[in-house]
Amino acid sequence: MKLFKSAILVLSLISQFTMTAQKLETRDFKVTNELTARLKDTELIDENSGKRAALIKIYTPFTLETLGFDAGLYQILGKKQAGPGEIWLYVPERTQKISITHPKYSPVVLWFDGTEAESGKTYTISLNVEGRDVSLIASAANADISVDGVHQGKSPVYMHMPLGSHLVKAELGSLLYEGIVTVTPDGASQFELQMEDENKKYGDVEIEVAGGAELWFQDHREGVGSLRKHLPAGTYVITAKLPDHEDQTTAFTVEAGKVKTVTATAPIPHLGYLAVVTDPEHGVKVMQADSLIDLHQTLQLPVANYEFSFSKRGYYPQTRKYHIEKGTTLRDTIRLERIQYVKKTTGYVSVGAAVASKLSVGVALGGFIENVNIELGYNLGLGRSNDVDWYNRDDKLYEGSYNYRLDEMSAKAGYQLRFAERFSLTPRVGCALQRLSAPNSSDPGNGFTQMCATVGALFSYHPVPHFGIFLSPDYAIPVSTTGDIVPVFSQAGLTRGGFKASIGVIVSL
Repeated sequence: MKLFKSAILVLSLISQFTMTAQKLETRDFKVTNELTARLKDTELIDENSGKRAALIKIYTPFTLETLGFDAGLYQILGKKQAGPGEIWLYVPERTQKISITHPKYSPVVLWFDGTEAESGKTYTISLNVEGRDVSLIASAANADISVDGVHQGKSPVYMHMPLGSHLVKAELGSLLYEGIVTVTPDGASQFELQMEDENKKYGDVEIEVAGGAELWFQDHREGVGSLRKHLPAGTYVITAKLPDHEDQTTAFTVEAGKVKTVTATAPIPHLGYLAVVTDPEHGVKVMQADSLIDLHQTLQLPVANYEFSFSKRGYYPQTRKYHIEKGTTLRDTIRLERIQYVKKTTGYVSVGAAVASKLSVGVALGGFIENVNIELGYNLGLGRSNDVDWYNRDDKLYEGSYNYRLDEMSAKAGYQLRFAERFSLTPRVGCALQRLSAPNSSDPGNGFTQMCATVGALFSYHPVPHFGIFLSPDYAIPVSTTGDIVPVFSQAGLTRGGFKASIGVIVSL
């Protein structure tokens, strides 16, 4: 391709110096037996004489617009471009000569055989630049031959070539001839085109570039990351490109018959800046992918999208995405929120065991509203009391012995005090309804109740958010009873009111 372009340039320069020396040339001017000048659709009548005009068919590479015609004493009756390479010229009978001109070449005069044109006759002639009949013979038979970029056929080629220099090319597979052929009036008329194997002039190059950059060669995108080229020996340039990067070029040399590896310079990323302040200022761990980032100074980063994670023990982690732009500083402030192990507003459920005169298990539902606590609970007694002897009130006769289970329903209210991150204390007051439950609903004493006022506290420890361990001591004071419950309590071994401690787990929202 480079050779072809160079040859064209040389031809152009040579033509500038030889153009004035060249002239138009006519060949094979003759009268024919064609009836074109006599047919109704193609004849032209001379209005002056009333006779058919003579028709000259001119075969030429020139177009009608570039040629001038002058018939001397006679006028040109008509002219047209009949097709590519063919011009029709109508002249009156008795025309003796026609001058043909071109702005770049010396003119030529066409004389009619027999001294003048005849009415209704069709003539043919070839018009070209002055030249010679030459032979173009390639060293490989049947090679395709082109002259000045126009295909002329397969070798050997016999043709009329204008005087001057011409770019001749012969191709067959990897065999190639490309060179300048100069035709002169007294020079050679036969040209031997010695073809060479182009593969012997070529080498291979493997080009690699880091970062998956695009590789551009001679203004075309050839590959991504790597490519292999088969090129004529010489020096070339490869360009590596990436979005938001500065293009980088790398020169390399191809040696005929050799394979060479070239590492292209990777594109340089456009840079921007990121300045992030954290609250709290110290102890915050910043990660980008698997890399630990130091945010104590402004970061210089390639233009791209980033995702950073911020974490510190005792705080909720955060993730933030950033888009860094060329030459700008992006500023941000990250405020981490403390993990609330002890919340001032939440709901919860607790499950635990209580120890008083007898063991029981209980469940409670409660919540905090701005540290104000309200809780409803139920305890189910696990053990049976001592036997209680019952006698008829009237005759004091013995009726039987019965034991009981002590259940309790409670309601409590208090105010939460948070002394540390994971600990809280909630002083509380409330009431508890204790109820005796016999094995059979018809047994005496079944359903006896007493109401107690309670005072106590709720201690909780939360090792992780939403989950904790609680201890709740309470002291109950009986305030009212139903039935003759007092002697039942004393014989059953149950304590009326008194101290009770509950322990268990608490799950909050």
